[in-house]
Amino acid sequence: MLERLPVVFFAAFVLRLGLLAALQDPCSIAGRESAWNWGYEQAAIAEALVRGDGFADVFAKGSGPTGWCAPAFASILAAVFRVCGGFGVESAIALAVIQSLFSAATCLALVQLGRGLGQPRLGLLSGWAWALHPAAMFYAVGLPWDTTLSAFVATWFLAVFVRRAPETSAVGAAVLGVLFGALLLVQPALIALAPALAWYLFRERGGALPAGAFAVGAVLACAPWLARNAIRIGSPALRTNLGVELFVGNNDGAEGQYNGLVHPSFDPQEYALYVELGESGYASDAFGRFRAWAGEHPRRFAELCGIRVVRFWLGRDPRAPIPLGDGTVKQRSAAGWVKWLLHVAGGVLGILGAVLYRGRPADVTLVRGALVLFPLVYYATHVFERYRLPIEPLLTLLAVSLALRLWERWSE
Repeated sequence: MLERLPVVFFAAFVLRLGLLAALQDPCSIAGRESAWNWGYEQAAIAEALVRGDGFADVFAKGSGPTGWCAPAFASILAAVFRVCGGFGVESAIALAVIQSLFSAATCLALVQLGRGLGQPRLGLLSGWAWALHPAAMFYAVGLPWDTTLSAFVATWFLAVFVRRAPETSAVGAAVLGVLFGALLLVQPALIALAPALAWYLFRERGGALPAGAFAVGAVLACAPWLARNAIRIGSPALRTNLGVELFVGNNDGAEGQYNGLVHPSFDPQEYALYVELGESGYASDAFGRFRAWAGEHPRRFAELCGIRVVRFWLGRDPRAPIPLGDGTVKQRSAAGWVKWLLHVAGGVLGILGAVLYRGRPADVTLVRGALVLFPLVYYATHVFERYRLPIEPLLTLLAVSLALRLWERWSE
């Protein structure tokens, strides 16, 4: 019974709907007076899409075209707004249901990933572990952001990749590249996995042609979005805000996390500069300020990077106040302590599982490479616990792998 794929999917979906029913405030947005307060940049862009202004108005202040976020999630959110009549409780419930479907489908992606890795039992147990994963359930029904969707598409792509790449032709590698490019239109940070994926193809197919075809396919999939950003924003980037995030995380007041007090969404002077310079010009100016600051404070920058490494895997000091996006802080509640403990457990067990993981050499390199490469941009910018969720299903699989190895050793 438990080996039938629909069972794990429906069990996960029902658990998430149960949590949704238990919440009086789905996605924590009831009573919010603007799209910005409802869902920040993603909701502001979605509202602009509904108005017919295109991909624009990232801060809900009439600032014009933007490439601040990737297009996929804001487009989904705009469709929800159209059906449900704009931001509000109805849209929150609809979005939570949609995200619950994505989160439940991630269980099936993990099952397929295990099969692709040649370990079907590992995949099945990992799917059930994700069905019961508290963070997976919480983010599905409690956060109007691309986090849950990113975890699903990343896991789904890895499952397809490890099954198809070892025997693919150059054309097949190009198709995989197109799929990877589509993935980047959901979560551009996953571009960090490209070196590991290219190396996998190079090693398994014995040449540079498949890896090159993969890269070409990825670029072609992203080309329309890159061209649009080059024409409308002045920057041919998947996301145009990298310089801003580097500066927000590295300045005289930085402590390793997001600092809304120097972000244009909260600081009037920074927003005025954003309007004056335009999005591309402002991002370049912010990058220049980051580079100058890091050059003058190399030791402090290294310290901040070290702090972010710890926070990515272990979270913030649970005794410290938690900074919010608007610059205010809150104290960790009892539920927050549980959430922190689960975050620590996921990081530690996932890393140990990666170290002890056994499989085909190329598979070992891929899963370890994903854990090494994905967080690099966050080490340099700033860290929220939710930034880890796109690779959390992989961490879950590795933690289950560790548990299986320990069980086998104990049984022997």
